[in-house]
Amino acid sequence: MKCTRIVGIVTRRARTGLLGTALAALLTLLFAATYAPRAHADAASTQPVPAPDDDADSAAELIGQPARAWTFDRWVDSPPLTLAGLRGKVVLVRWFNTNCRFCGNTLPGLEALRTRYAAQGLVVVGVFHPKPVRKVSDAFVRRTARKLGFNGPIAVDEEWTTLNRWWLANHPDRNWTSVSFLIDRDGIVRWAQGGGEYHPSSDPRHARCDASYAELERTIRRLTGDTSAAR
Repeated sequence: MKCTRIVGIVTRRARTGLLGTALAALLTLLFAATYAPRAHADAASTQPVPAPDDDADSAAELIGQPARAWTFDRWVDSPPLTLAGLRGKVVLVRWFNTNCRFCGNTLPGLEALRTRYAAQGLVVVGVFHPKPVRKVSDAFVRRTARKLGFNGPIAVDEEWTTLNRWWLANHPDRNWTSVSFLIDRDGIVRWAQGGGEYHPSSDPRHARCDASYAELERTIRRLTGDTSAAR
């Protein structure tokens, strides 16, 4: 690129002078700041990035609507589950993938909810969607889920068929794919989160994560009829 050649020329010509050296350094910094690639929303970062509430990743439009049918490619360590077969249960569905820090921060909390409220009728389903879309083995999916801290039933959405039907179709501006939906005993979506992370935390940087998790747990208690004290 032209900017690269300019920086190189200025640097070579300025090596003998202090002012020239400073100028070359300044141009190099300006070039790096201008052309550095922007990180994708699902890439790892040093700051928590919970899903926004008011933009394209808001799931508000789905609250109160019947959950759409799912057609997963297969299930890992579980017989195939269907929404019809789970009628009468409260179902939490979370998409996840490998190398996703946000999934890694969230899934242990979902495992805690799964074990805490299973007797009250909660079923938590983890849905693995490979990024990029590709064939993955059951062993790889199982290893990823266990590494992230999830031991519940796992569906494989290898071609993102259900993810597209539930979330991405007709919304090309959506940024996240690690979405979550809580479905009541009658098959109606009662809580949803448009991607990112949520989990218990006392860290002020994760205040929104903690608030989202607390809201999810309150909704689970309400839908399951659990009468234990709120967190």
